[in-house]
Amino acid sequence: MSSVNSPTLRQRVLQAGSWTLAGYGVTQALRLGGNLILTRLLFPEAFGLMAIVQIIIYGVNMLTDVGIGPSIVQKARGNDPAFLNTTWTIQIVRGFLMWGGLCVLALPIAGLYGEPLLAYMLPVVGLTAVIGGFNSTKLFTAQRNLEAARVTQIEIGTYVLGLLCTVYLAWLQQSVWALVWGSLIGACLNMFASHLLLHGIRNQFAWDRDAVDHLVGFGRWILLSSALTFLSTEGSRLAIGALLDMRQLALFTLASMMNLLLWNAMLKVMGTVFFPAYSEVYRTNPKKLMAALHKARLTFILPSWSVAVLFVFFGGQLMGILYDERYHGSGPILELLAAGSLAGCVWGSYTGVLLAIGKVATQTLLTAIHIIFQFAGMFIGYHYGESMGLVIGLAASYWIMYPVNAFVMSRNGLWQPGLDLTFLAASVLMVVLAWPRLTLSLGS
Repeated sequence: MSSVNSPTLRQRVLQAGSWTLAGYGVTQALRLGGNLILTRLLFPEAFGLMAIVQIIIYGVNMLTDVGIGPSIVQKARGNDPAFLNTTWTIQIVRGFLMWGGLCVLALPIAGLYGEPLLAYMLPVVGLTAVIGGFNSTKLFTAQRNLEAARVTQIEIGTYVLGLLCTVYLAWLQQSVWALVWGSLIGACLNMFASHLLLHGIRNQFAWDRDAVDHLVGFGRWILLSSALTFLSTEGSRLAIGALLDMRQLALFTLASMMNLLLWNAMLKVMGTVFFPAYSEVYRTNPKKLMAALHKARLTFILPSWSVAVLFVFFGGQLMGILYDERYHGSGPILELLAAGSLAGCVWGSYTGVLLAIGKVATQTLLTAIHIIFQFAGMFIGYHYGESMGLVIGLAASYWIMYPVNAFVMSRNGLWQPGLDLTFLAASVLMVVLAWPRLTLSLGS
């Protein structure tokens, strides 16, 4: 039942989007500040080791993703206690299975990268999967209802406390294990906060057969899509870790983190705010979807594209200011990655709309094609240009991906050529103007 005092969808989207962006901005500022401190307390190889651990854990997480969150957000039974408690039970079982898988993978991963310490780090950090399995479903209920304020406050509060513990441990131990224990502390804080500080049902173990059947049906495409998303987002770091050394991986990780700083913020808004909004518009008035998509995409592209331009021209100076001389090699990498992001943010701004209209298989296909382009670009680039050639190949894959994405969006009646071609033309101009700088990057 509606009420004159009930906020409209637009008001809820604006409020949720503002909180999400503000929270992400604060968290990333804290992460950057913490990173600047930690890089002075720890050695570069520590960040390379932790990057490998985080990638493996993220990969196992994505490879076991059955769509619990999207199911709660999208489906009619998303507020049903039996459904929520069943998903919570499945989430806990999944957490233990993830940890078991990480324990099994620990020795082979350590052997693959020639780093014996990984055999001990993976099972310990993997306990975050068990802890996260006990997170309350109130987090997903808040996302479903576009109630981002309290969730954002929890994220910031738990991150600050976890970061302070990590910095203290790094000062005390001066060891990579400070990062390990810090991740466990952060996971515990977030889990307890999700139960104690959010509104919603109190979770308890349950097993509703209809809910399980629904999750199996909905989750199979989510599972495949998540697995491919992992390869798309983290496959580059896995390949670099295998082809290059830990120091080069650390430099790439720092540059990639900086390059994706705002882009990830916008993707978070697209996933947690605009995806629920697209879904609601498509259910209630599908004729308005294109207008909503255009506004959302413009909101995404303008800031992320502008920051990419900044990094293309001044990435080297920025990394030189932020980090000491041991990390200055990340500057040229940032400039080249940002050149790829100029095109990537254009097609990346379609995120969420295919899932909202039920085209999960189509979205999965696009992700698979992007993975092929990424790995082909990296290996061809490495063959001809070693480390910097690998980065160039990765950046080029984002440009090559646009025509494929445009074709798919056109087939589904979602392509917006006026907006896309305007920014692509401007992107070409930026690359041409920055070419002398990028050439210097190639020789550095």
